[in-house]
Parts: sequence; C-alpha cells; structure tokens
Amino acid sequence: MKNNFNGFLLMISFFTRIPIGNKIEYTEEKYLNGLKWFPFIGLVIGAFLVPVTLINSFDQSVKGILLILMYLIITGGIHLDGLADSSDGLFSNRKKERVLEIMKDSHIGTFGVIALILYFLIFSNLAGHLNWKWLLLMPYIGKTFGVISASISNYARKDEGMGFLFISKLNLKHAVVHLILMVSIVMMLLSISGIIALTISFLMMLLLLRVFKSVIEGQTGDTIGMVIEVTQITFITVGYIFI
Repeated sequence: MKNNFNGFLLMISFFTRIPIGNKIEYTEEKYLNGLKWFPFIGLVIGAFLVPVTLINSFDQSVKGILLILMYLIITGGIHLDGLADSSDGLFSNRKKERVLEIMKDSHIGTFGVIALILYFLIFSNLAGHLNWKWLLLMPYIGKTFGVISASISNYARKDEGMGFLFISKLNLKHAVVHLILMVSIVMMLLSISGIIALTISFLMMLLLLRVFKSVIEGQTGDTIGMVIEVTQITFITVGYIFI
C-alpha cells in the first residue's frame, strides 16, 4: 500500500506543479510502480479546473482563458511540449531517423507553433461553455489514452528515455483495465453523450497511432504527450457539440 501511495505521489510530482516533489525521493522502481496510477493524475488536474467552471461572473470566453491558465499552472504544460515536438517531426516529411532528431530538438518549429495555436484556440473557445463534469474528466481522458496507446505500442528510439519506461512497463492488461474503468466513469457522469465523445477520442488515438507507426515505427515520450493532448481536446470538442 505504501509503495502504491508513494508511486502515486511521484506521478504527481513528475506531471504536475503541485509542490510535493521534495517529499518523495525518486527511484526507478517507484516511478514504474506509479505508472498504473498515471490516469488518476488527470482527475487531480481536473479537480483544479472544476472551480473555474463554476464561476458565473465571467462570460464563456473569459472563463475559457482562465481554464487554460489554470491548466498551465497545474501541469506546467508538460505534454504540450510533446504535442509541439511531435508536430514538428511528423509533419516534416522526412525519414524516421531525421523525424526523431527533429522531435528531440529543443527548438520549436513552424508546425509546433501551429499545433499549439490551434490547441489554445479550441481550448479557449470551447472549454468555457462546458459544465464541470467535462472539465473534470478531460485530463483523465487524455492520460488514460496515453496509457492505452503506450500499452499497445513499440518504442521508436534506440536510446531509453522516459517514454521507454512507459512503453516497456505498460501492457495490454493495463490498457483493458483502464479502458473499462474509463468507460464506466464517463457513462456514470456524462451518459451517452460522454460515451460518444469517448468513442471519437478513441478513434483519434487509433489514427495517431497509425501515423506514428507509418512514420517512426512506434512511439516516444513526445508522441505519448501528443496523444494525451489531442484526445482530451477531441473529447471536449465533441462535448461542446452536444451542448
């Protein structure tokens, strides 16, 4: 039980800006043990977004901007880096090794900028219209699809980064368990509209995995980040349609 709790806290320290990092000493064992709790970090993040959705003194556009700011404050934009890097590499129309080099480059390129602009435009224009349930679940959905995608992928690089730990540790059992749990939670809170949004987000994940497979023959930490951000934006986009 203690190992599980420490693993969960380590995930919080790695993937949020909640200041508990000094309380948990990093070890690879704790990190690997914490991976199965990774989707629930999304619920922690979503819990910080909920109060913003309950503010009625602002119009939807202002509320959307506040939600973006809160999201960035809590997460530090950690997966947005993966979205930008993956966009630069995948849309460069180069061969595998060059794509991986571009994705590893710390500088952001044109496609990365475009991806982030589109992301923030969609987020700011839609999020403020949604009720608290959609925003609570949004980060959870993205992180669950991150786990599922990693569970059914190969690692694309030769060197072993953090993405390697995700992909090597997680397997089909993790994917099935988290998929069933995610469907149950979404059905309970959002009923049929949530399941439709979840289904379309699942199809978006499969489309991304097909692109990754054809271009770089697998996944990296950056592409997992791209899956997380794209699927959660897809989820709230479909949710907006059902308002």
